[in-house]
Amino acid sequence: MKVSQSISNQNLKPVTPFKVNQAIIALELGGIDETLLGYVDFLASHVPIGSAYFVHILPKFDLYNALYEKEQESLISNYQLDQEVVDRMRISIEDRLTTLEANQVNFDVREGDALEELLKDTEDLGADLIIIGQKSGKEHHGILARNLARKAPCNALIVPQDAPHRIRTIMVPIDFSHNSVQALRSAISLQQQLEEEVRLICLNIYDLPNFSLYSVQKSREEIKKMMEEDRHEAFRSFLHTYAPEAAESIEIALVERENPGVSSYILKQADEYGADLIVIGARGHSKVELLLLGSVTEKLLSANERIPTLVVKDR
Repeated sequence: MKVSQSISNQNLKPVTPFKVNQAIIALELGGIDETLLGYVDFLASHVPIGSAYFVHILPKFDLYNALYEKEQESLISNYQLDQEVVDRMRISIEDRLTTLEANQVNFDVREGDALEELLKDTEDLGADLIIIGQKSGKEHHGILARNLARKAPCNALIVPQDAPHRIRTIMVPIDFSHNSVQALRSAISLQQQLEEEVRLICLNIYDLPNFSLYSVQKSREEIKKMMEEDRHEAFRSFLHTYAPEAAESIEIALVERENPGVSSYILKQADEYGADLIVIGARGHSKVELLLLGSVTEKLLSANERIPTLVVKDR
């Protein structure tokens, strides 16, 4: 069994250390911001960030209903409200950020739909990374995270509420596709930038064939061993082709899928290996590709309550 390699490596440039030219960070002005700002501060202490734009989106103000409120005189003007929110943002940012200079930080607050405004900012500023927090708990299903990962034209980093502020182990799910190559190279790029030694694990989840459909002379365990040996060989070829500078230091994890779904296997393996970051590739943002992000990434973002996830887009 040969695993196909879907892109040419002829034009691949050497992997360079990870950097961010323009980051957009969405603040909630709630409890999750402490984790999010702490993670941004940690990231900025290891990864060069040219400019960081912090934004808080207020729900749209319903003027029609407000006109019929008896206590109209108690309404605060939009300017006063915005200024109060900006002041709160400034205090939160100054309290939590120690690595970014004042001239690198901008912030804004306005009304609108959170997803629409974040996507607009991403386009207007030419951002290469957008960062959002994600609350834990069953009542929060990661809807914004899923939609942002689907629609954003750049990389997206989703930081769960319980995320640790460290990166010692990175896990990259690999299916040997173009998206896998982009995710792998981004993970290596980030690994190069971090000061401490970082463990990089590539995970492949495979299916054994349905033996009831074939007449085979070998046992299930023998077939499984053959498949894993072949996949290890294909994996090494894949790594030497698309990441030759790091191929020998990357660990390979193979897991047989016995039940439906892939995201649960990714999270289980990430927990078992103690991963601090998951880097996963996603399709681009054309009208067709928006429909093909894939249930794996979306389900992963919905179920993940601990491990930050970097969704890599091919721009």
